[in-house]
Amino acid sequence: MTQAQSLLSESGSDTPPRRSAVARLLTPAVLILVPVAASFISWMSLIGWCSAGGCPAGSVMQLRGFLQPASITVPGVTMLFVWYGAVVVLATIGWRLGSGTAPDPELNERSSTATFERRYFFTILAAATIGVGFSFYTIAGATSIIGSLTSQTGNSFTEALPDSAGIPTLRYATILAAPIAVYLWRKKVIGIVWMLIAVALLLLNSLIASRLSLLMAIVVYVFIWAVAHRRRRPGGQRSVRPWHLVVAVLILFSLLTALNFVRNGNYYRDAGVTNPVAMNLYQSGAYLAVPAQVSLGVSDAIMRGSFERPGGPVESIYAALPSFVVPAEVNRSKESVSADAYEFTVSSASNFTTNSEFADTYSEFGAWGWLYTLLLFPLAGYIFGRFMTYGPVLAGSAGVIGYCFAEVWRIQLLTQGIVVFLVLLTLVGAFFASASTKAGRARGLRASRGELKSGE
Repeated sequence: MTQAQSLLSESGSDTPPRRSAVARLLTPAVLILVPVAASFISWMSLIGWCSAGGCPAGSVMQLRGFLQPASITVPGVTMLFVWYGAVVVLATIGWRLGSGTAPDPELNERSSTATFERRYFFTILAAATIGVGFSFYTIAGATSIIGSLTSQTGNSFTEALPDSAGIPTLRYATILAAPIAVYLWRKKVIGIVWMLIAVALLLLNSLIASRLSLLMAIVVYVFIWAVAHRRRRPGGQRSVRPWHLVVAVLILFSLLTALNFVRNGNYYRDAGVTNPVAMNLYQSGAYLAVPAQVSLGVSDAIMRGSFERPGGPVESIYAALPSFVVPAEVNRSKESVSADAYEFTVSSASNFTTNSEFADTYSEFGAWGWLYTLLLFPLAGYIFGRFMTYGPVLAGSAGVIGYCFAEVWRIQLLTQGIVVFLVLLTLVGAFFASASTKAGRARGLRASRGELKSGE
């Protein structure tokens, strides 16, 4: 019996499976545009809050990430509409092509079996354990772990690790391992101990990589859950209730508050903020608002002709290449991007380094960089759609691409080594799990044939 037939027989209906309400929202358009809207709402809110005296005196730049708000002009806003419209259209075309392509029937059926899921998980978990263990071993040799935590200088963890790809890169496997572990534990495929180990590794990695690992892992779990629940539920049964979402938001906010306090507590105390919750609110607000500020300022400057970076058809191709093959002097993933990068066309604080994919691509690679960047989105949409056609644990990796879509408003993640690594890890993990599952079935078949012969 195929997977599709099994789903139909379990549901007791002859109608084909359909996507859940959550799955219908997991499209490139929604993932891209909702954060963009949140960025501009946060930008306006922070301007209003600080204008009303909510920000401590002399700390406006530190707390909201800019002094003078960017101007809202018709030409500038029009350019942003064109940019985000092109991104959405191209990503959607790729997604439609990927999701409309039939998956390999054998792999699709095999990837939803408990044996495959268990072996796939342990492959990912092994990589995560090695990566996190080696990372903290390296950190311990360069700084005091306990001292950094107690003094709220957790950023020293990241600084102690090399920028280049290596064994520490394996720690990002926690982004897949933890949500897969929670899903398999709830499904009773693995025990609670393995689930707790995977989640603990994710939290340890979050101390190094801050929000990104934690947020991406949450998005991965949402995709796993959505694919696992895309068949009809009897009697209008709902698996998620409003209080579930409230609890999830509170837990996430608490974790982000703790991580921000550990990493940036001293920074906000210097700005006159002592409450950890207020620290996180300012951090989250500025994190969202600065990209809107920079996008508006740069787009207006480009349209007025005061900021011109045409780039070139050859040198600008770096904009679309993976970060680990780009020369160090070109790769700006670890560099501080300040107002001079935009020729002082917009006010922004130098400690905010992910200011806008739109503006940063132009400032580094020019208009040709925009073109090469836009060409990435059909490919990303196709990979996103293809992953979504398989079983839950493989479809979870669509969450990695989905998270990249959700970060378009501030940074280009599609070319970052972490994303390339996670996609390759998915393919390698699926290969080993599929090969071992197939070998196990062959051994079982030979054993059953031997029993039949002996019985004869």
